[in-house]
Amino acid sequence: MDLVLVDEVWKNVEFMYSKLLEDLSGAIGARRLIQLSYENKILVVEPHLVGKNKADEDCLYGWISVGVEPHKAETGWRVFLLKNISHFKLLEKSFSKARPGYDPYDNRMNRIYYRF
Repeated sequence: MDLVLVDEVWKNVEFMYSKLLEDLSGAIGARRLIQLSYENKILVVEPHLVGKNKADEDCLYGWISVGVEPHKAETGWRVFLLKNISHFKLLEKSFSKARPGYDPYDNRMNRIYYRF
């Protein structure tokens, strides 16, 4: 592959990744539900925190509110690695308060970019 083409591909990947971080931060700030594909499941999530974990990986901490048919999912807290998120979509529906057990200073994180 041509070096210039590789540079363009990486610029596009970096742009998409920074856009995902921006969109997740916006969703947290606006208290909006998101839909994402993760580990071959389509999930609706209440995003609460985005940051970098102890393994130096960017991740989202959120509450799974529902699995979209046919992907049943248990509700509850989940850490999602951003590199494994695909088909992200900001939904119109919002949520009003943090779920029980939410820790805005989560000690699993080395750095917090944005939180509820």
